[in-house]
Formats: sequence, structure tokens, C-alpha cells
Amino acid sequence: MNASPNLTDPYDPMAGTLARTAMQCQARGCDGCLVCAPDSYARAPGRPTSGLEKINTDAADPWARDGAQSSMIIPESRANAGSGVAPSVGLNINILALDLGAKTGWALRRRDAALLHGTEDFTPRASWAPGQKWQRFRAWLSATIMHHNITQIAFEDVKRHGSGQVLAAHAYGGFRAMLEMVADQHCITLVPLGVGQIKKHWTGSGVAKKDAMVTQAKARGYRVLDDNNADALAILHLAIAREQGEWAAPRTKPKRTRKADAVAQERAA
Repeated sequence: MNASPNLTDPYDPMAGTLARTAMQCQARGCDGCLVCAPDSYARAPGRPTSGLEKINTDAADPWARDGAQSSMIIPESRANAGSGVAPSVGLNINILALDLGAKTGWALRRRDAALLHGTEDFTPRASWAPGQKWQRFRAWLSATIMHHNITQIAFEDVKRHGSGQVLAAHAYGGFRAMLEMVADQHCITLVPLGVGQIKKHWTGSGVAKKDAMVTQAKARGYRVLDDNNADALAILHLAIAREQGEWAAPRTKPKRTRKADAVAQERAA
């Protein structure tokens, strides 16, 4: 059948539409849509993953990668400019790791492999009311969760404090209570990790000191602010290994009691 250049076979009604769409895209200089390039669903390499400003512009940071990071909602002076990209792959959740305390260490890893970390200071000022510390922690945590779409929070599960650390125990309990409340509001999964488990996975020793945690963080290429920041990175790495099935909490041995021993002897007899 005779047809003009703009018409196509009447049995293929979509062909004409696609042809006209392709010509329109070509006329306006399309950079690749589903019509012009059906196999190119991703943006060009090097573009930012979001509309936010990037902070990984420090050429001296070997861990930074173009387009892998976006700006944090907190001032740069309170964030770690040495954040980089985690080497893990196949992780489809956004994880936030917290080392709870007046100086809360934090580290987060997103689905796009961006890794951010730093320390947030909630030490009370003289002008603060008694509840300001908890209000500020709750506001910061909620904003971080919403800004990065956090789906899981891992934190250090402290079971006991040493002698003379009553105030530290009170502070930890308060921060943990606020964490559980905010996580419940946002329907986020909480993953408590043992102190010894975190240290052993990070340094190889379950009784590693603060200096060893910081040294290990620097050896892995991170520019940490303090030991709280290093602890948060250690928590994050353990949480990632757990999520990928590379680590599982060891089974606790049942405590032996006299009654249990007596029952065992009776069964053996």
C-alpha cells in the first residue's frame, strides 16, 4: 500500500507512535530514553546518584568515588570527610550503625554502596534543659533515618559497665530507650551486637582496647574522628557480614548447674 513517510502499516499501530517519538527525541537532543536506547536504563557514569550535593571531592581520599556520596544533613564539621565506599556487594538494605553515648559514633551504608561515618556530640551544654540531650538525639536520629531511608539499625549491646561507671550506664540506658522508641516509630529492625563480637570481628581480639579499634579503622583506609567513630565502623562491618550470611553469632553454651549434673548422671545410669 502507498503511504506517506509518516505513516506505517495499519496492523502495527504502535510503530508509528514509536517512530514519531524517536524523531522528537532526536530533534530535542535526547540523552537516552527507553525509545532511543532501550538497553540503557542507567544514567551515564560519573553522574550523582541523587540531586543532593556531593561531598566526596577530596582527591586525597583513596576511598572516595565520584558520584558515590551525597551530602549529610549535618554540618561538615560534625561529619567525617573521609567517608568512602564499602567493598561489600549484593546488599539491598540501608544499614545504620550506632555506638550509643553522649558522643554517638555512627556509620551508614546505603544500597548504592555509599558509606558515610562520623561522630555526633550530644554532651549537655550549660544552657540546655535536662531533656535537651534526648530531644536532640531523637531529632537527629529521625532525620538521619528519613534522609537515608534506613531500614536496619545495628548497635552495640552493652550488658554491663565497670565499677564507678554508674552515670555511663544511666546515659547508655537513656540513649538506648530513645533508639528503641524512634525505631518503633519508623518500623525499623534493630540488631543488637555483642561488644566482644564486634571487637573480635574488627581486630581479631574480643578484648581490644580503644586504641586498637582506631588503629584498625585507619589500617582499613578510614579517616576516623575518634574511638566512637571507629566503633561505629566496626559495628557496621559486622552488621554487613551478618546480613550477607558471612557471620553468625556463636551459640551460647548452657550453664552447668548441680541439678543438671545430677539429671545427667541419672540418665547415664
